[in-house]
Amino acid sequence: MTIPTFDDYCFACGRRNPIGLRMRVTYLDQEPTAESRLTLAPEYVGWQDIIHGGILATLLDEIMTHAIWHFAGPVVTLGLDIQFRQPLAPGQDILARGRLVETKGRRLKAQGEIIRLTDNRLIANAQGRFLLQNGEPAQPPATP
Repeated sequence: MTIPTFDDYCFACGRRNPIGLRMRVTYLDQEPTAESRLTLAPEYVGWQDIIHGGILATLLDEIMTHAIWHFAGPVVTLGLDIQFRQPLAPGQDILARGRLVETKGRRLKAQGEIIRLTDNRLIANAQGRFLLQNGEPAQPPATP
């Protein structure tokens, strides 16, 4: 399998995708964590004034993948387990956070969460399973 390359057209984080989410991702040096602060537009609703759950799932998958990719290497998602906790309205500021939590050879696990910044409420959280693509086992995440 060819390792994917970033072409800046990714729906979640690409800058060239005219309908994308345009996530800006930062990394915490002291732990294997990626974060993105963003506000979702009304174009991403499912029911009236509620952001679609598939968009929230995309954010969680993307932020966990960024954490693993940055700290361990390129991966593909094997599975996600998502819990939706609160509705999110368009225009609300959120923090998406993903953290690499476990490595076993080429298999990795991450946790993700989306927090509404105005009240620090948990909107959704997830656990993800990923497969490292470069054939080399990943190094265990650094302990904070």
